[in-house]
Amino acid sequence: MSVLRDISPTLAHANSVSGKVVVITGAANGIGLETARLFAQYGAKIVIGDISSKANTAVEGIIKAGGQAIYVPCNVLNWMDVVNLFRRSVSTFDAVDIVASVIEHGNTCSGAMDRKADQPLPPDITTLEVNLIGTIYTVHAALEYIRHGNCPPFEKSLILMGSMAAWGGIPLAPMYTASKYAIHGLMGSIYPVATRDNFRLACVDPTWTDTELLSLAARTVLVGSELIPVSRVAEVILHIATNPDTTINGCSWLIPDNGPVAVLPVELTCVHAGAYPMINNRISRVKLCVVLTVVGQQERTLIKSSGERALKLVARQLVGLARRVYLGWALIFALVGVSLYRFI
Repeated sequence: MSVLRDISPTLAHANSVSGKVVVITGAANGIGLETARLFAQYGAKIVIGDISSKANTAVEGIIKAGGQAIYVPCNVLNWMDVVNLFRRSVSTFDAVDIVASVIEHGNTCSGAMDRKADQPLPPDITTLEVNLIGTIYTVHAALEYIRHGNCPPFEKSLILMGSMAAWGGIPLAPMYTASKYAIHGLMGSIYPVATRDNFRLACVDPTWTDTELLSLAARTVLVGSELIPVSRVAEVILHIATNPDTTINGCSWLIPDNGPVAVLPVELTCVHAGAYPMINNRISRVKLCVVLTVVGQQERTLIKSSGERALKLVARQLVGLARRVYLGWALIFALVGVSLYRFI
């Protein structure tokens, strides 16, 4: 596990986001809004998808500051809304380079067990649906549309919004906790795809963050503890999207307080029992194959530019050899056929 002791170095590569197209779901307020503003500050083109029309205000602010941004009304539980969000990004800016799924449902403590007249009531699963299904829809569409644009593959990013709740749970908040655990499972499942296609993948896990989504009851319980400012979470997201270090792919970024940010590599979050060691080894071999394929493509390009005539000569020799072998076998079969004919 590595730790970032100071948040300021995370902006060292921020200028590399200039000109890139960033799609953010859930950017009408809170962490998503701050993330959109921060990326726009460094020259990114912003595409905001949110069910709230308040996102229009964010877009107007970005444009007024000299940036480029559009708002696309999007209910993340409506598949076609999500698809339309990415289509608008491609039709407007010709690319999808970075996707940040910053989806947070405000009712954190929904879904707790409740009873009425000695009968259990069905749980409220709205939080689970918005946080999990909305993220799945966003990821599913992103895996298709992130291929658009001229940005090199590893400069493309898919960043998910987790929570420290995924590492310990929140009492009386089963739907929220379950959704964040599930998002980690989602990241682990698509990690081989990110490795194969060579784009960045990460999950950001902040603790209680100072947003308007934090209810009065939650703030009362948290009196005396320090809430994380949304700017800190946004900076970590920007760092993930711009850091050239290839070893950060698949990492979980834990923000437990205003102190160090813990970075957990994917190896520490994998299961190493039962059939999983075999699965992990096979994934590692896939990663090696990807590296060898990239190296092989580079070598072939070099060979083509410096030794094309030699390759053509070898190819002609192989073709000639194949023809001689073919004619040789044809002659043998002909002689055998003639011999059999005479014998009969």
